Amino acid sequence: MEDQTTEGGPLITHCPECGKALDVSGLSPYSKIECPHCAAVIRVRTTMGQYEIVGMLGEGGMSQVFRALDRNLGREVALKILHQSLSRDEALTAMFEREAKLTAAIVHPNVVKVYTVGRDHGYLFIAMELLQAISLEQLIANKGALSESEVLSIAIDVARGLQAAYGENLIHRDIKPGNMLVTNDGTTKLVDFGLALQQGGEDLSDDLWATPYYVPPEKLDGLPDTFLGDIYSLGATLYHALAGKPPFEANTSSMEELKEIKKQAVELKSAAPGLSRATIRLVEKMMAYVPGDRFHDYSELITQIEEVRRRQFGIEEAGKGRSRRQRVGLFAGIGGAIVLVLIGVLLAVNGRDPAVEGDLGIGGGERVISAGDQTISALFQAARGQFSEGRFREAEESFSRLVTDGNVPASTRIWSHFFRGTILLFTGEQERARESFGAILGLTPEADAANAEALVFLKRAAAILSDPLPTLSDDAVFSPDSVEAVGLLAVGLKNWQMGQFASGAEFLQQFASAGIPGDLPWISPLKSRVEPFLADWSLLQTLPNPSAAAADLDVQGETLKKAVTSLRTRGAAPKFVKERIERISKIRDLLAKAAEPEPEEDLGLAPQPASGTAMSTVAPLSSAEQAELDRLKTLVASLKSYSDVLLFSAAAVKLQEESFETPLGIAIRDELVRGSDQASRFLPLLAAGLTTNHYEGSIRRRAGRELEATISSATPESFIVDLGFGPNEVEVEEFAPDWLVETGMGVLPPLAAATSGDWEALVYFALFTGQSGLVAAPADELSALDTEFARRWSLVQKLR
Repeated sequence: MEDQTTEGGPLITHCPECGKALDVSGLSPYSKIECPHCAAVIRVRTTMGQYEIVGMLGEGGMSQVFRALDRNLGREVALKILHQSLSRDEALTAMFEREAKLTAAIVHPNVVKVYTVGRDHGYLFIAMELLQAISLEQLIANKGALSESEVLSIAIDVARGLQAAYGENLIHRDIKPGNMLVTNDGTTKLVDFGLALQQGGEDLSDDLWATPYYVPPEKLDGLPDTFLGDIYSLGATLYHALAGKPPFEANTSSMEELKEIKKQAVELKSAAPGLSRATIRLVEKMMAYVPGDRFHDYSELITQIEEVRRRQFGIEEAGKGRSRRQRVGLFAGIGGAIVLVLIGVLLAVNGRDPAVEGDLGIGGGERVISAGDQTISALFQAARGQFSEGRFREAEESFSRLVTDGNVPASTRIWSHFFRGTILLFTGEQERARESFGAILGLTPEADAANAEALVFLKRAAAILSDPLPTLSDDAVFSPDSVEAVGLLAVGLKNWQMGQFASGAEFLQQFASAGIPGDLPWISPLKSRVEPFLADWSLLQTLPNPSAAAADLDVQGETLKKAVTSLRTRGAAPKFVKERIERISKIRDLLAKAAEPEPEEDLGLAPQPASGTAMSTVAPLSSAEQAELDRLKTLVASLKSYSDVLLFSAAAVKLQEESFETPLGIAIRDELVRGSDQASRFLPLLAAGLTTNHYEGSIRRRAGRELEATISSATPESFIVDLGFGPNEVEVEEFAPDWLVETGMGVLPPLAAATSGDWEALVYFALFTGQSGLVAAPADELSALDTEFARRWSLVQKLR
C-alpha cells in the first residue's frame, strides 16, 4: 500500500480492502485506523523511504523503533524514527543525525552498524542493524556474576570496538553494561554513540555525563575527556560483570561525595573470590585512579586481555579469537533472550518473561495487560527498572508515555500514574506528583483485571497522596510486607517534600525496614533510594535555628551554607536550609535598623503649606522635555537588535553617544546607561543560581515548544541541558527571554536588602528584553525597599 503525495500536498494512501483514497498526513508511522469507507481495520504510513515497516519494536523519549524491510536490498533493519514534533526542532534533529553519523563512521564487527539516515514526509529516520542479542546489563540481571572466561570474551570485543572508534578519532564517553550487546553467536557489540566526542573536539558537556558507577574520576574534576576515561569505564563494567554488582555504591547526587567514593581503592578480589590474579590485575589497572597509570593505548590493553585469556584458558587469538561453542556459551540458561537495538533505548524481551505473556511483573500475578501486547509490557518493565535504578528522568518520561497512550489498559495506567507520581516526589515536584496521583481516581480498571486487591490499594493510596495536606500516620495504614510497602515510600516522600521532615522520615524508615516478599524483587532496590533522605534527616536535626538572640550568626550562617552543599536530596530540604540562611540576612537588617538613632520628634516648627495648597504636584513637561522624551522612546526601540542578542554593553555605548539638553532627558539617558550595565549582571547571577540549584523543570526556547529538562551547569554564555538523552550545550540567546526572567525569579535568593542588587539586575534585564510586565511586583518591592531605586525607576517608567 504505497503512500502518494504531491509537492506540498497531502499524503494519500488507499485502503487495501475497498481501494478508496485516505488522507493520512496527520497520522504517525504504522498507525492502525478504521477505514471510514468500509470500516476495515488497516495499518497506514507503513513506508519510510526505501523501508517497509512490518512491526513495532519499542519506543523511547525521542523516537519509535520499528522492524522494517529494506525493499532495495531485501534485508531486515531496525528503523528508528524521530517523533514528528521533535523532527521540527533543528537542535534535536541535529543531535539525532549526529548520533547516526558518528556510529556510521565506524565499520567494525564489534560496533552496531548504521546503514543510512534520511527524511520522509516530515519524519527523520535512521536505519540500522537488527540484532538478536541481549544487553550485558540484562545478562547480569539474569545470571548474576558471569564467569571469568565469559567476561574476558566480552572485554576483548568491546576493547576492539573502542579501538576502531578511536581510529575514527572518537571517544565513546558512556561505556556501561547497557551499551554492550551480546549476540546469539556470542559476539559483543558496542552501541549508543549519542554522547561520543571527537578527540580534541568541542565537548558538549561540562557535567557528569555517565552513570556514576562507571564514570572516570577525572571527569568529576572537570578534566577533558580522553580514551583513558573509556578504558576506566570498561574496567568498571568488567568489575560489575565479574562481581555481579557495581564497583561502588553511589546513591548520591553530590559531586564531592562521588569524588571521595572514587578515591577508594578497587578491591575486586574480595568482591569476586576465585578470580585469577591476572584478571584482577587487568581490571584494577583499567580502573586506576590516575589516568596515566592505566593502559597507555588500546593495543596494549588488547594484548594484555589476549595474554590473560591464553594463560588462564588456553584460548589462542586467531582472527576474532574464539570458537562458536565458546561464544554461544554466553547464552546458556537465559532462554534465548532477544534485545532489539534502539541505539540508546534497549528493549529487552526474554523468551519466558512474564511480560510476553501479559504480566507486568508487579508481583502476585497482576496481569493487567492483554496477552501478546509485548511492547506495552516491555516498556512498563523497562520504566520500572529505570525507577529502581534511580534513573528518575528516564523513568518519568517512560511512565508519561504509558499514561497518555489510549491503547494502554486502565490498570496499567493506574500503576504508571502511581510510579510517575512517586518519581516526581523524589525530584521535589509536588504539584505534578499530586496531579498524577489524582488521575488514578478517575480511572476504572478492567472488569477482568487480575489481583483487584492491589488496584484497590492503589486507589486508596492515590486518595491520600493527592490530598494537599500532609498525611497523618493513622491515615496511611499500609502493610509493609506486601506490595503496599510502596505506599509507605510515596507517603513518606510526600510529607518530606511538604516540609514535614520528621513524619516523612518515619514513613521512609518503615519502608526501608519492610520485609519485601520474594515475588516483588523490583521493590527491594528502592530501599537504597531512601538512604539519602534519612541521611539528610540526620543532618537537618543538627542545624542551627537562627534568632535575633543568637550571638554567633556568622558561625550559624557558615554551618548552614556548608549544609546546603552536603544535602543529598532535592526539593524541600535545600529550600528549608536556604530559608534559614535568608533568615540570618533579615535578622541582621532588623538589628542594624534597631541600632539607628530614633528620629527627632517633629514639634511642628517646619514650614507648612498654605491652606488649600496641594501637598505635591507634578509639573507638566515642557515642549523641549516632551521632544526629548519622544526621542528617547525611539532610541530605546532601536536598541532591540542589541537586546535580542543580549549585548547590553553595546546598547549602553549607543545610549552614551546621544546628547540631550534638558535635565530630564539627561537623567533618563544616564539611568538607561546604568540600567544596561545592571542588565549585563543578570546572566552571571542566573548561571550561578541554575548551577547551584541543579535546575529541573521546563525550558522554553525562542523557537520551539516547552520541554522538560535538567540544567546541570551554566555560564553566562551557555547552559548544559539534558532532555533525557544526554547533555548538550545550548547558547543563552536561544532561550526565550520571558523564560530567563521567570527562571531568574525562581533561582535568585529571596528579595531582601542584602539581595536587592541582584533583583535590580533582573528587573533591568526584563526591561531591556521587553518583559517589564513580569517584574512589576519585584520592582514595586524594590521601590519600597530602596527609595533611590524608586526614584531612578520612576524615570525610566516615563518611557512607557
